[in-house]
Amino acid sequence: MAANALQVFEAAEAALRTGRYPEALQGYLQCVRAVPEFWRARFRVADTLLNFKAHLQALEIYKAVGWHAIKAGQPLQGLVAIKMAAAMDKSILEAVEVIAELYSRDSDRVMASGEPPARRLPTVKDAVAPLPPLAPADLLATAANEAADTEAIAKYPDRLPAIPLFSFLDEDAFVSVLESLQLKRFVAGQKVIEEGQPGDSFFILAEGFVEVSRRAADKVVKIAKLHPGAVFGEMALISKAPRTATVVALSDCDLLELKRASLEHQAQKLASITQALKDFTNERFLTNLTSTSPIFKPFPRSMRIEIIKRFQDFPVDPGDELIGEGEPGQGLYLILKGGVDVTKKDASGQVVRLAQLKEGDVFGEISLLQDSPTTATCTATMRGDLKFLPKREFASLMARHPELRGELAKITTERLQKTKQMMAADDSFEMIEDDDLIML
Repeated sequence: MAANALQVFEAAEAALRTGRYPEALQGYLQCVRAVPEFWRARFRVADTLLNFKAHLQALEIYKAVGWHAIKAGQPLQGLVAIKMAAAMDKSILEAVEVIAELYSRDSDRVMASGEPPARRLPTVKDAVAPLPPLAPADLLATAANEAADTEAIAKYPDRLPAIPLFSFLDEDAFVSVLESLQLKRFVAGQKVIEEGQPGDSFFILAEGFVEVSRRAADKVVKIAKLHPGAVFGEMALISKAPRTATVVALSDCDLLELKRASLEHQAQKLASITQALKDFTNERFLTNLTSTSPIFKPFPRSMRIEIIKRFQDFPVDPGDELIGEGEPGQGLYLILKGGVDVTKKDASGQVVRLAQLKEGDVFGEISLLQDSPTTATCTATMRGDLKFLPKREFASLMARHPELRGELAKITTERLQKTKQMMAADDSFEMIEDDDLIML
């Protein structure tokens, strides 16, 4: 049975990892011919040529596929290629200025929303033709020439996808930050970040897959598999708190890393970076909240976008009481930066701390859904930045969509019952580790 492009590419990857470079090069060349739009096969030809010390040929491929990916609406892959090229030829960094023109906040071609162009990947249906016998020198020359030739696939969209964080920057800031961006390459099984370790950078996954896990009691729980385009570690940009999860490469991965120190250094020169960082983190937190919280899951995507627009900035100082036990709830809070203590009076009138909330945590959900008094007090422990969704704003949305009330009422009842069970289990109000159970 004849091999297909997917099988040939996987075999070439295995050959590259084990040092069988001629075999790898043949496989990648077959994939380029079978699936000309498959960017990764072309890129891997260049990677393999480096092992033959064919640096000039590899450089030409990195430059060609980098420019192609950038213009084709695949900026992360393009940046990886440009970074590889820049390691051999610093003049290629001029390409960053063109990337800024296309993808910065000032560009009129970046989509406000929507999906990037679909990437062409090899499948079992892609037939692969066998290569004729080639001398080693001819194999290198043929692979280098064909991988660098993107003319046959030069089809470019009018609208381009935004790049996380960077498309919030104006052109000057974009160029400044991208020059400090670092390319990090990991092999399958390698740890990218480790839970509990200090966080000093964030990552954009340009190529490959990673697995996210957390420690829970005495075991490790897998919580996500991230795909190309994913962002992780962004809390390090606004907080020096330890990493909250471990990330391990599931395959060979190319990641773009931005150090907090580099960003802070650039921000001292360019005030627009500070605002871009704020806009980026706000959007990330709110999009994540409205996509994952049970309260917002019943809403269609268009309504979630409208909800995000109704959140307000809410700066706090140490000691500010945000919610008072027994008072009417005012709305929903999301912690962008800072910390909040959750306390409650026990039967003797003593104040007991139930939880310490941190960046990314949410409180006040129940006040959005019913008129009962709040069940605990929430107090800011440090100067911080929160986002606040007033109850009246949420109520106005609900008035336009009464069909959602039944679903939300069901969610509220289930979560309140779960919280009461936790409280009834121990009258001493021990610390509740699961922030999802702190219902106010």
